[in-house]
Amino acid sequence: MKRAGRARGLTLIELFTVIAIVAVLAAVGVPGFRALLLHQRLEAASQAFVAALGMARIEAIRRGEPVSVLAEGGAGWNGGWAVVADPDGKGAPRVLRRFDRLPPGIAVDPGLGDGLVQGVHYDGNGFSRRARNAGFGAGCLVFKAETRRRAAIVLSASGRARSCNPDQAGECGTGVCGRGGG
Repeated sequence: MKRAGRARGLTLIELFTVIAIVAVLAAVGVPGFRALLLHQRLEAASQAFVAALGMARIEAIRRGEPVSVLAEGGAGWNGGWAVVADPDGKGAPRVLRRFDRLPPGIAVDPGLGDGLVQGVHYDGNGFSRRARNAGFGAGCLVFKAETRRRAAIVLSASGRARSCNPDQAGECGTGVCGRGGG
C-alpha cells in the first residue's frame, strides 16, 4: 500500500495571512519613515548652509578680501545659495561654489529669525557683515520641515556659524532665533 505524499508549498490562507501582516507593517512604518526622511533632509540642509558660511569665512581670510554667501534662483534661500568672491564689489563676482535648492519638504521659516535676507558678507578678517562695508552681521536663518521640526543657523558677529534647535528652550540663545521655542 502506498502512502499519499505530503504536499509542499503554501496554502491560499497562509499566503493571505503573510500579505496581511506585510500590509499592516507597511502602513505603520511608512509615515514614520517619511518623518525620518524629512528630519534627515532638514539636518542636511542646515549643515550645508553652515558649511557654506564656513567656506566663505575661510576663503575671505585666506584671500584677504570680501567673500559672500548669497541666495540664488529668485526664490530666496529656498532656491539655493552660492559662495561668491568679489574683491572690490564692483567687478563680476566669481562663484566659488554653488549649493542646490532646498530639498522637497524643507523651506525657510519666515516667521522666525531675520532670514539673513541680504546675504552674509565676510571681510578679509573673517568678520561677518550684513552688507558690504556695514556693521557686524550677527543673525539667524531657520529651516523648517513639513513635520514642523525646525533647525536654525545662528551667525555671531565674529562670523562663526552654528546650528541649533529653536524649539528647545535656550539652545539658540536669547536673540532672534531663541524666541520661537515652544
